[in-house]
Amino acid sequence: MKNWMLAIRPKTLFASIAPVLLGLAIAYIENNHLNTLVAVLTLLCALVLQIASNLANDYLDAVRGVDNETRLGPTRVTSMGLISVSKMKNALILTLGIAFLLGIYLMIVGGPFIIFIGLLSIYFAYGYTGGPFPLSYNGLGETAAFIFFGPVAVVGTSFLQTHNVTHLAVIAGMGPGFISACILAVNNLRDIVSDRETNKRTLAVRFGEGFQRKLCITTIALSILICLYLMITYHFVWIFPVIILPFLFHKTWLQILYKPIDSKLNQALARTAQYNLLYCLLTSVGMIISFKV
Repeated sequence: MKNWMLAIRPKTLFASIAPVLLGLAIAYIENNHLNTLVAVLTLLCALVLQIASNLANDYLDAVRGVDNETRLGPTRVTSMGLISVSKMKNALILTLGIAFLLGIYLMIVGGPFIIFIGLLSIYFAYGYTGGPFPLSYNGLGETAAFIFFGPVAVVGTSFLQTHNVTHLAVIAGMGPGFISACILAVNNLRDIVSDRETNKRTLAVRFGEGFQRKLCITTIALSILICLYLMITYHFVWIFPVIILPFLFHKTWLQILYKPIDSKLNQALARTAQYNLLYCLLTSVGMIISFKV
């Protein structure tokens, strides 16, 4: 079980939970109620899809021989031989199948729009590392994270409840999108040496360490600008604690900007994932309080 937990990477799962919570808050503001069954299935489906993405990453990087002794990230169980290639492949297929089964009801509820988003999300879970054009190998990891863990997750979640695509959902979804892009950017900063050696053309490899450090901090700044926009445009005054939140994580941002590239960046990555969850929780609660007041 310990090896499977290493493969699933529980600390990263905040990235899938956070935007769903934000999408549910927006749907509640729009409808003044939530469909509990749809909300639970949406959350479960998002979690399973991210687990599938993590398993695919572990499996496919091992098959390609990308992971080596210079890698600073957490243990890759397939590359280390802790779980066999065949078992990891079967687990990936099973997880993608579960995500599809969970999504069937959501597709029925949401219609063509959710069918499109759902199938695209299943492809992304695999195509991030696999397929003929793996996104993470071609400098598109941060962009994909922004899209799928940001606007797509928030808009899809709210649409399942309201059957509308709103300006609020699109803009608010950019907040967790930028933070999820930061999580991937920190990951790629940490792995810049091993990725360069294995010809994995991430943004960090293409543009260098300095660029990647600045990209991480820029995405965090942009997430705060999204909150300011929501406060001013929609009068969600009670989301002001989110503006203070980055200062509570200042040591993490300073580490990303100035500290050496070493295994301590794993902690920075985990802290950024925690920041994402707190950001979405505070934004959700703040929007609902502002709506009710």
